[in-house]
Amino acid sequence: MRRTATHLLSSPNPAQLEMRILANHGADKRFAFLKGRWSHAWLILKAKIRAEREKKEQQKKSGLGMLASYDSELDEDDRVSSEIGENGVEQDDAKVDKAVDETKKELRRQKAKEWAEKRRAQTNKPKYNENSK
Repeated sequence: MRRTATHLLSSPNPAQLEMRILANHGADKRFAFLKGRWSHAWLILKAKIRAEREKKEQQKKSGLGMLASYDSELDEDDRVSSEIGENGVEQDDAKVDKAVDETKKELRRQKAKEWAEKRRAQTNKPKYNENSK
């Protein structure tokens, strides 16, 4: 699951890649988590990996990070950075929840689309009428 999620998130079009995996390997037990019973765990794992990737990108952008100074003000800097870290964790949790909600919405849209297509196919079938003989 983790490996598939990392590949999906690195893809330029993750939704399309996920649909292609389902189309080509839908019967494969290794990809059963994409649908059905494990879908909730899949959504959570994707959100966690997305948050990890964003956190790594932010760390790359920050440069030296905490190696700014060795003054007597170091204690104050540590206190401020720990408060920022606590707030950052809350923001990461909010991002994960938001990503899970978005993926749930996307799955609902896909299911609704499939249902609409099946319904349309059923209504377009010619009905057999016994009186027409």
